Amino acid sequence: MKKFLAFVFVGLLVCSGAWAANVTITATASQVLSVATGSTTWSVTLDNTGTALAVSPVDSLTVKSSKHAYTVTFSSTDSGQLKMDSYYIPYLIKVDTTGWSSGVSTNNLSDYVQLTTSKTIVFSARTPVAGKIFPISFKINEYTDYYENGAYTATLTIGISAN
Repeated sequence: MKKFLAFVFVGLLVCSGAWAANVTITATASQVLSVATGSTTWSVTLDNTGTALAVSPVDSLTVKSSKHAYTVTFSSTDSGQLKMDSYYIPYLIKVDTTGWSSGVSTNNLSDYVQLTTSKTIVFSARTPVAGKIFPISFKINEYTDYYENGAYTATLTIGISAN
């Protein structure tokens, strides 16, 4: 009888895998890539005295990304100039990313630049869920001739893409 119980016990140990279950869990994380500014309109007043105008910050840029490699691109429809009819006022943009230097590979807007061509900020780290916020500054350099009085406008486009 002892041999029989030992045999049953060993058999149960060998067959105990029959009562086990394996589960494979699969999760798919959604891609998040977005940019936003605090305001869709920036209003600045140029007093037309020839003195430089700087608004720092004029707004903030919020970047959100689930990717570790992505690029934010700034472009202007009028080559970085405010426009009224056939009159133009060149402006400069700056984005300060020094608060997150470990997540930024290249910032072509770290100093004031005119958007005669598209300028980029290349990132190398995912953002927190709340995003990363960077101040945007706006500047018009000193000038020697008056600008035609009136309302000037420009369209600035900010995009984001995965690398």
